[in-house]
Amino acid sequence: MPLGLWKSKWEIHREDVTRFWAEMDRRREEADRRWGELQEKSDGLRSDYDRELAETRLFNREILLRMEKTYANLNATLVYVGEELAELKAAVNAQTEAIMKLVDRFEEWEKRQPG
Repeated sequence: MPLGLWKSKWEIHREDVTRFWAEMDRRREEADRRWGELQEKSDGLRSDYDRELAETRLFNREILLRMEKTYANLNATLVYVGEELAELKAAVNAQTEAIMKLVDRFEEWEKRQPG
């Protein structure tokens, strides 16, 4: 301070610029620190996501295999049931035919005139 208690405009400007750059450095350090924290958090979240994605894919693969087995068994069961139903239908038709023959016989017997 060459003029006593008063600072020159140049000295005031230089101090303002020095404070400005000190503040900018502090802000940059703070931003770098926060960016580092975010990067660590992001890396942790990414690893969790990758792990969960791998587990989900494994689970889906197992479910698809189980479903494939279930549908194969279901198909075989449906074929078996279809065959059984065909056999039962034939049996019911045969029994119906036999019953109808008996009914026809009784009807013929009832139509005869007593002697």
